Amino acid sequence: MVERLALVVDDVGANREFVMRLLSGAKFTVISGSTGKAALEQIASHDDLPMAIVDMKLPDMSGLELVVELRRKFPKSYLVVASMYDERSTMNNAFAAGCNVYLVKPHGFMELFKRLVQSDLSVLCADPPVIIDQYGPRLFKKDKPTIGD
Repeated sequence: MVERLALVVDDVGANREFVMRLLSGAKFTVISGSTGKAALEQIASHDDLPMAIVDMKLPDMSGLELVVELRRKFPKSYLVVASMYDERSTMNNAFAAGCNVYLVKPHGFMELFKRLVQSDLSVLCADPPVIIDQYGPRLFKKDKPTIGD
C-alpha cells in the first residue's frame, strides 16, 4: 500500500494538532513542524510528499516561501495554503507561489477532511486551483489584467 504522507506546518500548536488529527483520521501518516525550517528538516529524508498544509504566517519565513521550496522539491505534491485572510490579493499570491488549494480557516478544514476521508482528491488537483471556505470548494478565477498592466 502506498503511504499517504502529509506535512502540516503551523506555528500555533492547537491549530497544528487539530489538522494533524483530521489528517490522521483520513488515514494519512502525518509529520509536522512549527516553523518553515523545522518542516524542511522533517521532509529532508523523504523522496515523496503527497500533501502539505502550510499556514500562511510562520515565525521564520512566510508560508508562501515554504510553498515555493516544497514545490521545487516535490513538483507533484498537493500543496494547501491555510489562512484566515479571505482576500483576493493573498489568494493570488498563494497560487502564484505554487499552491493547489487556498483554504480559509477555520471553516475550510472540515470540507477538506470530508473529501480526504472519501479519498476524493479531485479538489486538490483542480485546474484552475480551488478555494475552500465556509461555502465549500470553488474554482479560483484569476483576475483579468486591467488596461495598462
